[in-house]
Amino acid sequence: MFGLNIIKTSELKALKSLENEVKGYYGETDGFVNQYLQIIAPQLKGLEMGQLARFSRLEIKNAYETLAPVMGVINYIADNVGEVAKYLELYDIKKDDYVDTHPILDLLNKPNDRFTRRKFLTAWAINKLLFGDALVYAPKKAGKDRTPKEMYIIPGQRVEIDRGGITAPFKGIKLTGTSGKDEILLEGNCFQSFDYNLDDTSFYGTSKIVAAAVYLTVIDRAMQRQATTLKNGGPANVITPSAHAAAPALPQQVDDIEQKTNAQKNANKNIAMRTAIEVHKLGDNPADLSILSSHKDAINVLCFVYKLPVDIYLGQSKYENAKEAKKTIYEQLAIPLCNEFAEDLIHYLGLSDQFELTVDTDKIEVLKKNRGETLDDLAKMHATLNELREANNYERIEEDWADKPIMPLGVQFGNEASDFDINE
Repeated sequence: MFGLNIIKTSELKALKSLENEVKGYYGETDGFVNQYLQIIAPQLKGLEMGQLARFSRLEIKNAYETLAPVMGVINYIADNVGEVAKYLELYDIKKDDYVDTHPILDLLNKPNDRFTRRKFLTAWAINKLLFGDALVYAPKKAGKDRTPKEMYIIPGQRVEIDRGGITAPFKGIKLTGTSGKDEILLEGNCFQSFDYNLDDTSFYGTSKIVAAAVYLTVIDRAMQRQATTLKNGGPANVITPSAHAAAPALPQQVDDIEQKTNAQKNANKNIAMRTAIEVHKLGDNPADLSILSSHKDAINVLCFVYKLPVDIYLGQSKYENAKEAKKTIYEQLAIPLCNEFAEDLIHYLGLSDQFELTVDTDKIEVLKKNRGETLDDLAKMHATLNELREANNYERIEEDWADKPIMPLGVQFGNEASDFDINE
């Protein structure tokens, strides 16, 4: 009635007893202590989930280095950013033409003695994806052409933004060196790419790893639980005489059970028991704790916050076509990120009104339409015969009729219809 379940008084007492048993393990409840659970507590040590907490910048770095799903997602996106970086081209707005030689292109091609263009953009993307911001140290030259000769990625976990006064709130970057000393880098020597942060008192970006921190903690704790179980030789068990035996177990029978089950020589062996027994699992049970499903849910969340289709990560049938998967990651993630870096670099150099630095998508092979799609589009637009021939790399036909749209029978242009009178 009214959606309520009516239970018997005996069932209510049983539920209350079970609640007391569970609480008894963690401590006293109204003076009640479960001695049995306290005795077996050492066997459960290390299997608890632990506290779910937010990640600091150093913990974000540790998550990247120790959690395979995090490294897998971040590296997959960042590697593709590095791949599309070679298609970055400099466009002169005033001359309305692309530029082949310029100090900006020299800087991109050789950011420093150690990094290439691809490696630099990959490293930038890793920091941006992990921390929600990426800082690049690029000291400007003196003189008219102030384009830097070199630039370096500042690892996000070593960055602390030094706040100034009201007139100059962004005072500079405090970088912790390997010697433990701090060095102030002037704001004019570095630029920052960042995701918008709702906290208007912070100069950091918004980290997607922090947004998924609870789920990543589930992955971490679940793996620790599994590792503990494997180290202990499997889930902890308690073996007792069967409650369904015809008569209560005698003390010597209980001793016999304990000796046979705990003897080191009987490990991984089949033994015959003279008394009926029951096995109670107390340890890590994935079916009960839903560890496996929690792990998958955490991966889904991780892919979601990074806008990465989970089918790509899991390698499911939808993305067995490598070209389709590459096209998806390029269009949704790699190209926008690469363009963001390029835009921030041009803005930092103060050349936004003169140059545009963007990815030339026309040169990316996987983004081009295949032959069938091109011909289908030309047919739908009633292309001329010469347009069809050019699409197939054939020579033109120098005839007037070859440059006229190919129209199906019964279809005509609108102006041709005016020559007819429907009343005739």
